[in-house]
Amino acid sequence: MVLRDIRTVQEDCFGTCGDVTEESTVIGFFREVMERWGKLDVLVNSAGRDSLSPPVSEVTLEEWNRTIAVNLTGVFLCCREAFRMMEKQPTGGRIINLGSTSAKLASSPGHSPYRASKHGMMGFSENILLEGVKKNIAVTVVNPSHVKTPMTEVIDKGIYAEGLPAYLEGWLDPKEAEEGIYASCIDVKYVAEIILYIATLPSDITIPQFSVYPTHKAHRYGMRA
Repeated sequence: MVLRDIRTVQEDCFGTCGDVTEESTVIGFFREVMERWGKLDVLVNSAGRDSLSPPVSEVTLEEWNRTIAVNLTGVFLCCREAFRMMEKQPTGGRIINLGSTSAKLASSPGHSPYRASKHGMMGFSENILLEGVKKNIAVTVVNPSHVKTPMTEVIDKGIYAEGLPAYLEGWLDPKEAEEGIYASCIDVKYVAEIILYIATLPSDITIPQFSVYPTHKAHRYGMRA
């Protein structure tokens, strides 16, 4: 569906399906980009896995590894391959990593694998931001929270990810408890518009971070997220 929509405005495009945690898959994808177009202007890392897991004493190693693999290792692999292409280009390039308000703070008990993965992604992004300075590679982290997606829709059923029970104690504010999480989320189109704006900037301009969340969450996140 995404590919079909893009082709209404840009016919020269292609899509692929793969696991961002598999090194060979990621390398192959970037190789195909190079073979088709000979350059890479923008990378958006949006693949992610939620983890509304219980307090740390109940977190399994499998849950931890699954979350870190997608949210941190996948970002590393894609950024590494993007750097290998962009650093050879006179124009450099731009990398946009999708973080979370959980990349800056912990707002309730539980969810430690997810928050660790997003904190790690933030630290990694800060590091490659410095590495990209002399190569004209700009790096931005967009930190959205509570966005209307299939990932948030299922939370109202008390589950997340692969149908695992969601730990929600201390996490919901009054509006979410009354209306449901999904109904309280912001429309994903606004996040998409932010990403598009950043993606179209020249690479010699950097927006290091951009946070966006529902106004009713300001009491929780303030200016810290």
